[in-house]
Formats: sequence, C-alpha cells, structure tokens
Amino acid sequence: MGSVNLEKFYPANGTVEAAKVNANFNAVAGSSQGINDDNVATEGLIRDTFANHSSTTVNNKGMSIKHAKFQENQYYLASSSAVAANAKYHSLTDTSLATANKTVDANKRQEINHNSSGVASTQQGIGTKIPVGGYQDGSTQRAEGVALEVGDVIHVFWNVTAWRWLPDFATFNAYACELIDNSSTKSTILNYSMCIWPEFNTQDDLGSNNNFTSASNNPFGFAQTENFANPDDGVSPLGGGGGVSDPLSTGLNNLMPFADKRRDHWTWVPVMMGSGGNSATAGNDSVVVMMDAENGPSDVAIGGAKNCGGQTYIKVTTAKTLYSIQLYITGLMGLHYNTSTNKNGTFIEDQAVTNSSGGIDGELHIERASIGYVIYRKEGV
Repeated sequence: MGSVNLEKFYPANGTVEAAKVNANFNAVAGSSQGINDDNVATEGLIRDTFANHSSTTVNNKGMSIKHAKFQENQYYLASSSAVAANAKYHSLTDTSLATANKTVDANKRQEINHNSSGVASTQQGIGTKIPVGGYQDGSTQRAEGVALEVGDVIHVFWNVTAWRWLPDFATFNAYACELIDNSSTKSTILNYSMCIWPEFNTQDDLGSNNNFTSASNNPFGFAQTENFANPDDGVSPLGGGGGVSDPLSTGLNNLMPFADKRRDHWTWVPVMMGSGGNSATAGNDSVVVMMDAENGPSDVAIGGAKNCGGQTYIKVTTAKTLYSIQLYITGLMGLHYNTSTNKNGTFIEDQAVTNSSGGIDGELHIERASIGYVIYRKEGV
C-alpha cells in the first residue's frame, strides 16, 4: 500500500493556505490512483463498504445487495430437434380426453421443472427452482434461505425459450375465429396466450412444491399488503369460454378484471396468429403457430424459437425467510369483457377445439429456462 505525506495545520492551527490544501489533495490523488488488486484483495471489500452510512434521512439511505443468484436448466437443443416429453407443457384443455369439458386440472398450474436432459425434477437448483441464499453448508438439497426484512426489495427475472407450439388438432383452420362480435360462438386463438409467472416458498428449506405461493399470500407471503393475481387463481373445470358473450353466465367464475390485481409478474406467450374470416366458407381463415424450432418457418409457422422474458420488483412488507423461487406455467389465457361488472379481464379457456362451441388447446414446448433474483436492503428501513 502506498503512503502519502500531508501538510498538517494542527496543533498550531495557523492560517490555512489554499495552495497547501490543494497540494494535500493532489498528494492523496497521486498516491491512490495506482491502487489495484495488489493492494486490496477480494475479501477486502464487502457490499456494506459501498452503502451510504452517512445519510440522515430514510430516502437517501444507501441500497446494498443482500444476496443475488442465477441459475439455468441447461437444456440446450440443436435446431430441428424435438424436446423431451417432460419439456412439453399442455394447456388446461386436451382433445384426447373423453370427458365433456376435456380439461386436466393438473395443467392449470405446472412447475417449469425440466432439467438439462429434459427430465422433470423437484430438486432445488434444477429446472427453475432456485434455492435462495444458495445451499446450506454440506448440503446439495437444502436452501440456506434469506431472512427478509420489511423494506427489502426483491428483483426476480426469468427467461424461457418457447421452442414450439403444437395444437392438439392437426387442422389449424379449426382454430380460426369469426370476426369478433357478441354473436360469435367460436373461440379465437388470436387473443390467447400461455402464461408464465414466479411463485415463492417461505415454508421449508427443501422446496416442496406444495409450499409455493404468491408473494401476497396470507399467511405465507412476504408482500401481504399487495394483491398479486396468479394466472390460475380460482380455476376449476368451469364450462363457458367458447366465445360466449358473458363467461359468468355459463359458470366461468374465474374471470379476473385487470384493475383488481397486480399482473406485472406475468409473462404472456402468444402461441398462434391468424386472420378472421367467414367461418362458413372453408379456407377463408389463415392460421399459423408463432414458433416451431423443430420444423422451422413454413406456411404454418412464423419462425423458430422465441425468447420470452419477464421480471418483477416486489417490496417486502411482511418479514419472512425466503427459501426458494420457481417458475410456473398455465394456459391458455383468454381475454373477455364481463357484461355484469363492465370490466375487461382474463380467464383460462376450458373448451377444446373439438367441443361444440369451439375452443383451443395444445402444448408449449420449452427448451432452456433460467431464473435469477437480487435482494436489495435499504439501510435504516
């Protein structure tokens, strides 16, 4: 470490001369500009070193990083490859079912959990289930966890590669819509998407799937004063959808008005595109899938794989220990106007294309997926 000789103005406390003060500053600058890793090793600086300890007001307190982590599922495929079975995430509706509604309850909320081989896993540190704070010393299963304090801010960010959208029904024109009006009885896939969002585990260090909830869940959430909408809220095989003018009139009671809850933690993944025409005239409708990296662009596929990212910032209002975060997927999410409340909102379509009123269905193939977080702590809060 370098040294510097400075002109002292004490204990004599004589006249302070500007030239001497400037000379001191220049001496300090000259002595410190050459400091490098020979002088300060990695252990010599910690996050608290960069915090603003001197501020006397809450708003000016320094923000420091409490913890940060990032992980990928490391599932990488060559173009024209098909994903493994566990990397296929199906919509709530499924034409292969013999039931009237053709819905699979388990598909309304699915963990994005395939590993580097495309095989499903429930272990933390694999897929998108990230152990907050890393693993405990000597463990490859248990998360260390981070004790959240009121005022902390959590930044969660994620990305998935949508590899292919595969409708259940081979004839794509079956998914075409009539021009939208209140007399339409046919669902339009043009305004439907799969939806991806994160959930949080504050209950156990092993990351049981049963313990993941929204950040505003009561009693387990760390942001209970917020009102986050999870895409699968209130969903059951309900009947409705299918283009009816008012989903509530047919029991679709999971319509969620946009203004009622926060949705900034949702990633929408549009899956098909088409032109509306006269459905009575065969061939007047043109429908294509948004992504198909297995077969490449064609007359029925706009392009290859699509990167679909998202992020959210959440302020902690309830102190909790956060152990893990995981991505979930559901669909297909529809948009609808509720004539009873006069509000626009979302719902999960529960009618397959083969149902009499028309509907939508299919599966999203996902290749790589990643998730990360940064926990910020504001001093004095």
